[in-house]
Amino acid sequence: MQACVIGAGVIGCAVALELRRRGMDVTVIDKNGDAGHGSTSASCGIVRRFYSQPGMIALAHEGWHIWADWRSFVSDIAGDLIEFPRPGMVFIPPRLDDSVRATAAEMQRVGIKAHVLTRAEATARFPFLDLNSFHPATPVDDPRFFEPSTQPLEGVVWEEDAGYVVFPALAAQNVRQAAERAGVSFRFHQEVAAITPGASRRFAVRLASGATLAMDVVVNVAGPHSSIVNRMAGVTLPLETRPLRREVHAQANPLFERGEALPIVGDLDGGIYFRPESRGRDIIVGSTDPQCDLLEFVDDPDAVDRGVTQLYRERQSLRLMKRMPSVTMGRLRGVADLYDVTVQDWYPIVDRTDLPGYYVCIGTSGSSFKTAPVLGMLTAQIIEACEHGHDTDAAPLQLELPRIGRTVDTRFLSRRRGELQTTATVIG
Repeated sequence: MQACVIGAGVIGCAVALELRRRGMDVTVIDKNGDAGHGSTSASCGIVRRFYSQPGMIALAHEGWHIWADWRSFVSDIAGDLIEFPRPGMVFIPPRLDDSVRATAAEMQRVGIKAHVLTRAEATARFPFLDLNSFHPATPVDDPRFFEPSTQPLEGVVWEEDAGYVVFPALAAQNVRQAAERAGVSFRFHQEVAAITPGASRRFAVRLASGATLAMDVVVNVAGPHSSIVNRMAGVTLPLETRPLRREVHAQANPLFERGEALPIVGDLDGGIYFRPESRGRDIIVGSTDPQCDLLEFVDDPDAVDRGVTQLYRERQSLRLMKRMPSVTMGRLRGVADLYDVTVQDWYPIVDRTDLPGYYVCIGTSGSSFKTAPVLGMLTAQIIEACEHGHDTDAAPLQLELPRIGRTVDTRFLSRRRGELQTTATVIG
């Protein structure tokens, strides 16, 4: 069976590897020059398990085990492998309400080292953080922005072994190498121009170069271009995906010179997330999308401005300085790129479609790097099941997660899932 995977980000490479392991002949198409050169290269690579949905907690925990034993996943490949430091992650919610406590309890239930800390406990452990509440976040030009807060937070959730992948693009290249060793063909600098019914096989995938590939299966893992690829194939979904412009900025880490460790921080109260960078010398900071900030959806992912801006820098860096007062504003440094967002709930769509042989793993919304190897396995299993006559709409796939000893009903990632209770942000 011939399968075409459109997109060579870390998830697309993982899908290709898993399809090949199941015996398919796989070709990967990407307009960039190497694996991971699109949105993957701009990822912060954070690997945490704090999610709204129990199924996603389990998938992320399985993913954590894969990252922690990366050599086993990619087998014997040449060159450097990714680094996966694990400084832990602090989640700062506006309130320690029942939903937050339920998330922490679910994390503990599946074996994650998660703890609810009181404000006093968190202050003792993380004295460099201001643990007053800044919720709701305000625009930086609001007169209230610089007013000191006198409202103490109730506490935080501490995920003690959360981590991050130092060079996310290298992760995609590691998986590409593993896939190539297994027999997957990669065609870079190639753009899909049309997907039409084929003569000898289900699909004719025409490239901008003029070549046409005859395929039995097409898998859309095209990230910010996913909605464009769907339109080429004449596929519509009940859930909408759109490309969203993002920026992440860098500041010097004041703890580095003092020899103190900085954890990853998910500051839902203040509207940011941040983590160490450059082996701890810097901090990179992004947004958790507070309601006061306008989301910058774009119509044409190829025309987006990838230059960093003062507007985003001030939003994110000044919020960082409120949460961590020892940080000072440095020069303008950062990256800008696109998320592929499922507008309704910011969860991935991993499913078949109404067009036989056409599958999607899209709408990953900036938070699916950590689950990339697991999403690869899930996508491949859905394809294998459907191609053997199983109706995953009637009986959603039950995904076994061998490293954590759990089975997950994957209907919460289907195109027909209906309404999910999520943060509808990058936190998930």
